[in-house]
Amino acid sequence: MSRAAHCLALAVLVGAGCASLDRAQCVNADWRAIGLEDGAQGRPLERLGDHRRACAEHGVAPQTDAWLAGHAEGLKSFCTSTRGYNAGRAGHAYSGACPEGPMAASFLAGYRKGRELHDLERQLQAVQEQIRRSKALLKEGIRDPRERAREVERLESLTRDSEQLERAFADASARP
Repeated sequence: MSRAAHCLALAVLVGAGCASLDRAQCVNADWRAIGLEDGAQGRPLERLGDHRRACAEHGVAPQTDAWLAGHAEGLKSFCTSTRGYNAGRAGHAYSGACPEGPMAASFLAGYRKGRELHDLERQLQAVQEQIRRSKALLKEGIRDPRERAREVERLESLTRDSEQLERAFADASARP
């Protein structure tokens, strides 16, 4: 298993990441390029601290100014409305990486719209799953007439909720 795959597997299993850089990366680092990549991936400034700790183990200190310059440049490609929308739509949390001002405003406008759609879609899926279960119960047959009537009422209510969520999703999708 490659080191990257090992780090990913370990992060998934224990919820912790591996060192941000290994010995060779620390010794041969192009700090501007590392900052550029970190910025383009939307990693916050605290990422430099991760690199500092990882490289300290190998007696190397990051070139802070070069990393910061690269990071600022990388953020220009990350802090866009489109990237914000994609992150929100995927349900990702926002790390706060974009600097205050127009870049953050642009990213957050897209993020909020994408997150709204993500959340509505999740709610709709949950209601549709409840509808499926309710229909299955009714199909199996409920002997007690009162319980059957309650389940029919529940199904009707869930159907209304589903229709309402579908309209909200369509409205949110149509807004710029």
